[in-house]
Amino acid sequence: MSDNKVWTREFTSMTVMNSMFTIIFFLFIVTITPYAKEQFNVSISIAGLAASVFVIGSLIGRILAGGWITAFGATKVLELSLLAFIMVSACYFLTFTIELLLIVRILQGFCTGVISTATGTVSMQAIPITRRAEGISYYSFSAVIGAAVGPFLGISLLSLKGGYQWIYIINLMIGIISYILLLMTKKHISYIPKPADAAESRFSWNRVLEVQALPISLIALLFGFCFSSVTSYLVTYSQHINLEGIASYYFFIHAACIIVTRMFTGKWIDKKGANIVIYPCLLLFTGGLFLYSQAYAAWMFLLAAACMSTGFGNFNTGAQTLAVRFTEPHRIGMATATYFMCIDIGSGMGPYVLGVIIEQLGYRPLYVTVSMIGMCCFPMYYYFYGRKEKSMLRAQKSVPIRPS
Repeated sequence: MSDNKVWTREFTSMTVMNSMFTIIFFLFIVTITPYAKEQFNVSISIAGLAASVFVIGSLIGRILAGGWITAFGATKVLELSLLAFIMVSACYFLTFTIELLLIVRILQGFCTGVISTATGTVSMQAIPITRRAEGISYYSFSAVIGAAVGPFLGISLLSLKGGYQWIYIINLMIGIISYILLLMTKKHISYIPKPADAAESRFSWNRVLEVQALPISLIALLFGFCFSSVTSYLVTYSQHINLEGIASYYFFIHAACIIVTRMFTGKWIDKKGANIVIYPCLLLFTGGLFLYSQAYAAWMFLLAAACMSTGFGNFNTGAQTLAVRFTEPHRIGMATATYFMCIDIGSGMGPYVLGVIIEQLGYRPLYVTVSMIGMCCFPMYYYFYGRKEKSMLRAQKSVPIRPS
């Protein structure tokens, strides 16, 4: 096998698995709020909480997952978390009250947080250093496919009688298929042991966070917060502006834009640095949010979707590359956990906090406000990375091709 090969067996398996779990996430995220509001007759903020608690559970899972992966290896952690996910998924059939639904959602979020951290760690370990942004782009394609299929499938099923039972079944089957895939692949997954001189005290922030990844992760937190305003309230906002007929196409636009642009943005980052991609993405995302706030016709809605999707999707490629750029091999799992932990914090706070704002101000003022929050990412990125990118790129070229 070439040391510079991206599509290894373990990388391919983790990519497929990531796609399936992204389908699950978006399958629920765009349907759980209207479902909870209608099924249990609760307020929009409480219905939004059904989306938030999943991400809160995912955050808790990521906090623990990084240390577990460092101590026990990604394969063992992934296997146990998949089994737990299957058991929790079966409990959806018993959610007869909003309280039970919230409990299952937070438990499933916990399992998903651990699973996604483990799959991300395996994929990062398998990618050559000199092709890391390119590899992350390919890995992220799996999430793009899930983000396109999940919402369309969820909205379609929710319109059917008993549709939510089918959502439960699909959710459970994906967990089982993922476990079988892992059993077929795990002997090919390498374990990177922790160095003998890396012993830590009983508790240390190093077991929770990777400091090297923290600045870009905080910027991603703001992005996650802003993007949650779109994913969680896509259906209700489109109904509010009388464009519900095109809501299901949002994530197909999302997928198409990211697939086209990621064919070259990952390679650009590897060769020319992150600035060439991240600055335009910040502009596209915040501009798209503002256009979304003013949409009154289908073309405005879909153009805003294209801008936000291109910006958010390719920002993630650059940001994940920066998060693991100079991380020690045995702490790649911790850096991955730190990055996605921050996104989860933003995504978890978003649906509930933004639901309260919607109740007070309405949808359009909300999205204007969110676009202004996104603008704060410009000075943050420049201070931490943008002004130092050329020297950081030169330093990266001295790192060995593949972590070992």
